[in-house]
Amino acid sequence: MTGSPRLLALLTDGYGMQGGIARYNQDLFDSLAEGGAHAVILPRLGDAADLALPSGIEQAPPTFGRIRYFLRSLLVALRQGPFDVVFCGHVYMAALGWMIARMLGARLWLQAHGVEVHDAPGPVTRHAVEAADLVTVVSRATRRTLLGWADLAPERVRVLPDTVGDRFTPGPPSEALRARLDLGPGPILLTVGRLAASERYKGHEQVFAVLPALRREFPTLVHVVGGDGDDRSRLEARARNLAGDRAVRFLGFVADEDLPDLYRTADLYVMPSTNEGFGIVYLEAAACGLRVVGGLGGGSADAVGEQIGLLVDPNDGEALTQAIKRLLASGRNDAGAIAPYRRRPFAASARRLLARLMASPHRMKGVA
Repeated sequence: MTGSPRLLALLTDGYGMQGGIARYNQDLFDSLAEGGAHAVILPRLGDAADLALPSGIEQAPPTFGRIRYFLRSLLVALRQGPFDVVFCGHVYMAALGWMIARMLGARLWLQAHGVEVHDAPGPVTRHAVEAADLVTVVSRATRRTLLGWADLAPERVRVLPDTVGDRFTPGPPSEALRARLDLGPGPILLTVGRLAASERYKGHEQVFAVLPALRREFPTLVHVVGGDGDDRSRLEARARNLAGDRAVRFLGFVADEDLPDLYRTADLYVMPSTNEGFGIVYLEAAACGLRVVGGLGGGSADAVGEQIGLLVDPNDGEALTQAIKRLLASGRNDAGAIAPYRRRPFAASARRLLARLMASPHRMKGVA
């Protein structure tokens, strides 16, 4: 890439935040900065004041409230420009991104992750999506869904899947962690993710429901659930009702630095989700050597191939039970299966997409 493209990034979750979207944004802008791009990031959430950001990346303090965010975006666009590209990190912000790109005469790059594009948005947001010069999505399923309602040339919608960090590698189980959590001899089934009422599609309850049958064959089997959220107390009650008092262990929030040891200590990753945009946790688990049980639906098929694990209908209890038994007997995963999703291929793809965007016809030129 020649020159130094300047991006104004409108993000929901920036540096300083955790979670799948935050990590995706950070990986993306790390990669673009390594290629020489400069970016001014305006996050709704994320405080980077104490972080060492990559060279070329500047992040403003988080801005709460839609009106304040709208006004601040306009102010930064006018005062800190010019910008070559307006990057919009979520479809619900597409109208704001389109307006600023039009005002600046900049190209518009829109990112979509999954559930936010399952239903066609209102006419204003839809117009903004269709005006984008480039739309990147995390999976082929999300691409198909978006193209089902958006009048977009297919070549303007590109798949840029999640990437898995280099710290997720195979290693020995942490016996100290097993003892501290009092997990016993196992086997250990693991699920990690937000316990949110809006994300009940992840399949926790379906796993709880098959635990009694599994524990008849594996009496010391436990299901470890990492994560927190507004649905935790209800899920804890459901776990007791469906599986008994000791079959499920809720860990609460798990810090990113503790995740590799947690994956390595488990025997199988189980999250039969039907609505993942992609499912970065599947790759993290597989990179640490775990086999994976995912759910049919959404973008999970892009993350869970035959070398990594199995996809099942979570509402088919017998199929879920048999998948868990089969993969428990199959041993550890070949971590090389996730090589295409490592940082280097992701970074190369991200920089290539930006270069193509900069070389493409300037759709917003002359409309400011």
